[in-house]
Order: sequence, then C-alpha cells, then structure tokens
Amino acid sequence: MRRVWKTIFFILSCCTLRPDNAQTQDVVTQPRLMIYAGPLYREFLGCLNCDQYDGNSIWNGYSPYGWDNDYSDHSHFHTYFQQHGPFSACDPFARQSPRILDNHNKFYGYLNVSTIRTDSICGPKGAKTICEKLTAACNRRSSIN
Repeated sequence: MRRVWKTIFFILSCCTLRPDNAQTQDVVTQPRLMIYAGPLYREFLGCLNCDQYDGNSIWNGYSPYGWDNDYSDHSHFHTYFQQHGPFSACDPFARQSPRILDNHNKFYGYLNVSTIRTDSICGPKGAKTICEKLTAACNRRSSIN
C-alpha cells in the first residue's frame, strides 16, 4: 500500500512540474479583473484579463464591451471614454474613474490615463501595455467627436 502512495505522489509531482500544466494552472487560478464605473461603481464595463473570445472581454471586438468596436460610442458607455468628465477613464483628472476589481471585490486600481496617480493603470505602478491600449482608445474616440 505504501508503494502505491509513493507511485501516485510521484506521478502527481511529475505532472504538476510540466511547463504547460503550470501555465494552465495560472490561467485557472488567475482572478478575473472586472471594470466597474459610475457614481456607485455599479456599471459593468467589461473584463480586463479575459480571453479575447469571451463575451465580457474588452479585447473582444464583437462584444458590446470591446474597446475596438464602435458600440460604446453610441451607448451609455460613452460617458466613461469622454475626454473630460468625473467618471471618464480618458480624463487624467477624473475623480471617479472606472475601478478594476476581481470577483471578490478586491481593488486593483483605476482605469485612467493619468501618469501621476499611483493607483492608475497608466501610473508608475501600472500596466504599460494596457495603458497604451487605453490611451489609443481614448485618442480614437476624441478624434470621432
């Protein structure tokens, strides 16, 4: 019986050390980062780190939450991508820009183009690639208006 447990332990340890399993495990255990906005942060704006084919993903061009489509320009989402406004992600001085939260409401920062705010996605501790995409989306929308 002891030999069986050793064999099972060995097999499980070998399987978990493989690189592809480690990457899969990261995807499974990674919290989904959701964007909420509005006066009480009740307006769902999409998932920040979801797969591009996910219906809630901001990276899905066919999703109503997608940054690359024109849906948000003609819906109530335009408020959060205006050049100026208290709830805008594109206004570096916005007081209530969209928040980034996980499924357990843990706060990760603000979706804002401000490079000065430390809690902004574009701030010193922010994510450069997401900041670049947000800035591009804001610039695209400002050229439309």
